[in-house]
Amino acid sequence: MNIDDIVRGIFQQNIRSVAKGISFVENNPSEADLIVNPIFEKTGNARIIGITGSPGAGKSTLTDKIARIINQKGLSVGVIAIDPSSPFSGGAVLGDRIRMNSLSTVEGIYIRSMATRGMLGGLNRACLDAVDILDAAGFDYILVETVGVGQDEVDIVKVSDLNIVVLVPGMGDDIQALKAGIMEIADIFAVNKSDRNGVDKLLTILNHFKTISEKDTPIFQTVATSGKGVNDLVNFLVNTVNKKDTKSINERRQERLKYRLVKIIQEKSVDLILSKSGRNFDDEINSILSRKKTPYDVANKLMELLCK
Repeated sequence: MNIDDIVRGIFQQNIRSVAKGISFVENNPSEADLIVNPIFEKTGNARIIGITGSPGAGKSTLTDKIARIINQKGLSVGVIAIDPSSPFSGGAVLGDRIRMNSLSTVEGIYIRSMATRGMLGGLNRACLDAVDILDAAGFDYILVETVGVGQDEVDIVKVSDLNIVVLVPGMGDDIQALKAGIMEIADIFAVNKSDRNGVDKLLTILNHFKTISEKDTPIFQTVATSGKGVNDLVNFLVNTVNKKDTKSINERRQERLKYRLVKIIQEKSVDLILSKSGRNFDDEINSILSRKKTPYDVANKLMELLCK
């Protein structure tokens, strides 16, 4: 695999090169910089939209419709669908790429399914690298659809320029909203499957949250399977993200870079500690198991390896 050819292909929006680049950063974390470093200067132009919410809320179908409508406006769209990791292979198990397979045949749309690999909040370092690759490839919009795991699903705020929280009537979203602090997460609420019973109750709860939080988060009612309401949602989304002032965008992106640096440092630190500790790591685990040492004792000892 020639890195220079992949990088050149990414700049040319060659889909095979984009796919190879994402696979490389996902499977070779210690060498991800070989792809990211030469393309980074060309990033920062795409609009990044986060789409999150409860499992079963219809996020994949809604993401499909949003991508199509944005594409119909003459804009290219990259979609990253974050799936839970298989505990055995580390690969994605839900297969959003399969559920939205028809998107892959649409010119100007690229979809990629990625595994969380156990990262809290449903995102991992490779996802951020993949966003860079799609950005450098010239995609106008990048949609990041997350796994939807309740109150842990907050990392998306640190990745997106604008975040859509998808809720659905009759699935306990009122309780979920209280648990997850959704008012702080959402830039837009999409009440999907709004033809269901219970929609009025959910709308009342959301409007109550808006009142007590003093945050005027817009609410859109959608039925993703039929497309009802999605055009209005996309038009608002596009207009809003384009009107966001540079200061607001830069502040959000500064937080994204801070978050990303922490992710990279964490990953590299753990890899370095594991490589330096070798077989001693298992011995330290056993010392905790036998209660001879505490987890903090061992962690402090292992951290010293970073200074050697």
